[in-house]
Amino acid sequence: VSVLRDFFKDKEFFHQFRLIALPVAAQNFINFATSMADTLMIGQLGEVQLAAVNQANQLGFILNLFVFGLGSGSNVMIAQYWGKRDVVSIRKVMTLMYRILFAVVILFTFLALCFPYQVMSIFSNSPQVVESGTAFLRIVGLGYFFNCFATATIIVLRSVNTVRISLVVYLSSLFINVFLNWVLIFGNLGFPALGIAGGAIATVIARASELIIVSIFLFRYETNIVYELKMLLEKKNGLLKDYMEHAAPVIVNELLWGMGTAAITAIIGWMSTEFNAAYTICSVMAQLLSVAFNGAGSATAVIVGNTVGAGQYQLARKRANKLLIIGIALGGITSILVLLLRGPILSLYNMSPLTMTYAHQIMGIVAIMSPLSAFSMVTIVGILRGGGDSRFAAIADVVPLWAVAIPLGYLAGHVWGWAVPLVYVMLRSDLIIKTFMTLTRILRGGWVKDVTRVLE
Repeated sequence: VSVLRDFFKDKEFFHQFRLIALPVAAQNFINFATSMADTLMIGQLGEVQLAAVNQANQLGFILNLFVFGLGSGSNVMIAQYWGKRDVVSIRKVMTLMYRILFAVVILFTFLALCFPYQVMSIFSNSPQVVESGTAFLRIVGLGYFFNCFATATIIVLRSVNTVRISLVVYLSSLFINVFLNWVLIFGNLGFPALGIAGGAIATVIARASELIIVSIFLFRYETNIVYELKMLLEKKNGLLKDYMEHAAPVIVNELLWGMGTAAITAIIGWMSTEFNAAYTICSVMAQLLSVAFNGAGSATAVIVGNTVGAGQYQLARKRANKLLIIGIALGGITSILVLLLRGPILSLYNMSPLTMTYAHQIMGIVAIMSPLSAFSMVTIVGILRGGGDSRFAAIADVVPLWAVAIPLGYLAGHVWGWAVPLVYVMLRSDLIIKTFMTLTRILRGGWVKDVTRVLE
C-alpha cells in the first residue's frame, strides 16, 4: 500500500523513465517492423525459404545477444560512472568493450563465410532448408561487423541519456532494408529476382548504413562522452580487472542465453518444417512484445544504475519497487494485445493449415506467459544488472533455461512425442522459475552494489 501511495511522487523518476523508455520502445518497434517486413516478403517465397532464413539467422542471433550482453555489461559500470559524472572511466570502459567486440565479430564472420553449411546443419535436418540457408548465411555474415559496432555504441549511449540517435539509425535502416528487399527479392526496377539471396544483400547494405550514421554521430556530434578513435590504441587502461568482474557475468549470461535460445530453435527445427515456420511467425510477435519490455528494461537499468552510482541506495530500492509495478502492468497489457492481434497478424501469411494451427496455438501460450516475460526483463536486465548484482542475474537467467526448459523441451518433443503446444510450454517453463528467483532476491534488498571506483 505504501508503495502505491508513493508511486507518483518521484517526478524525476518518471521523467527519466519516459526519456529513455519511449525512444528505446520506438527503436524496438522499428526493429519489429523490419523483421515483420522480412518475414512477410520472404514468406511469399514459401515455408522452406522462411524456415531457412530463420535458421540461418540463428548464428547472427547468438552474436547479437553477445553484443547486447557486452553493451549491457559495460552499462553496469557506465551507468554508475555517469551517476558520478566520471567520463574518463566511461571512455576506458568503452575502449575495452570495442576491443572485445572486434575479436568476437571476426570469429563469427569467419564461421558464417567459411562454414555456413555446417552451421545450418546444426539447426535443421531438412536438405532444402540447409541448402537455402547456407546461401543466405554466406552473404548476411558480411554485415556482422557493421551491425555489431553500431548496436553496441547505441546501447552504451543510453546510459548517458543519449537515446534519440537510435531512432535515426534504425528508421533509416528500416526504409533501406524494406526498399531493397522489394527490389532484390522480387526483381523490381529492372533487377533480377534473387529470392532470399536478395534479402541477404539488402540486410548487409542496411547494416552498413547503421554504422555510418552511428560513427558520424559518435565522432562529430556526441557531447556527453566525447569518445575519440585514437582511444582504441591506448595501452594503459586501468579498468580491465573491474570490467571482467562486473561486465563478464552479463556477457556470459547473454551468450549462454543466446545459445539456449538457439538450442530451442534446433529442437523445434528437428521436429517439423511446419512447427519451425510457425515458431518463426510467432518470433515476430515476441519481438512486438519486446517493444515495451526492452524499453522498460533499458530505462530500469539506467535509472537504477545512475541512482546507485550517485550513492542513493535507499532511493534505488524505492525506484525498483516502482519498476516492478510497471513491469507487471506492461505484461498484462501486452497479453491482451497478443490475443487481439493474433488473428489479424496470422491472416497476413500464406502458410499451410497445419502451420497456421501451430502458430495460433503458440501465440495463445505467448499471451499467457507475457507477464512473466515482462517481469523477467525488468528484474534481470533492469534492476539486478543496474544495481550491480550481475552475477545473480546471470544465474537466474541461465540456470533455469539450461537445467529445466531445454531438457524438458527436448524430452517432450523427441522422446515423449507430446503435441506441439505442450512442447512449446516446456521450452518456456524457465520463466516461472526466474520469476520466483528474482522477486525473492529483490525483496530481500541485497542486490544494491556500487561497482565503481576512482582511478589513481
